[in-house]
Amino acid sequence: MAKSQSKTTVLLAILGAWAFILRLIELPIFPPAQFLKFDFSDLVVLVGMLVKGPVGLLAVAFIRDFLHYLFFGGEAGIPIGMMMSMAASLALFIPSHFFLSKGKSLAPKMRYLLMGVVSTLTLTVVMLLFNYFIAVPLYTKVLHFPIDNIRDYLLLILVPFNLLKGLINSVGQVFVIKVFYPQLFKRNVLYEEYIQASL
Repeated sequence: MAKSQSKTTVLLAILGAWAFILRLIELPIFPPAQFLKFDFSDLVVLVGMLVKGPVGLLAVAFIRDFLHYLFFGGEAGIPIGMMMSMAASLALFIPSHFFLSKGKSLAPKMRYLLMGVVSTLTLTVVMLLFNYFIAVPLYTKVLHFPIDNIRDYLLLILVPFNLLKGLINSVGQVFVIKVFYPQLFKRNVLYEEYIQASL
């Protein structure tokens, strides 16, 4: 048991380091807002969830974002980016956890479809609320970032960006689960609640 736990811990640490590296490769995916970037690190965070469920999800996301904060800091020393990144990862994949653990009776295609739709909508709503109540007030009142029309920024920039981000991650999620699920199962490091979920 101790050996298995140690193997899982080491694997999560390695995944966190890989997620940190992938977070450095940022891509502009939404032309109206080039400053909003996308990266593929969330898919590595998803592998962490396949290994240890929500705990693995949180662990890999924390390692990724804490390393990013250590190396690059935050806006005026405030870890806004770290908090937003972790919130986005949790919003994306907590729904997937429930579909993998509780939705085993669903046909695979239906499960993937529902996972994608619910994850994308959850991400969009969570990030909208996070920005409205936390990030935007900090940016505008504390850091004095110029946001002329907050409502337009949230509804015309942030919402479409997160819908697109959720869509890309939903497609990637199918690939990651199909590739890594059997490999993790074979190596006896697949989270027990996901075993026997049809792919």
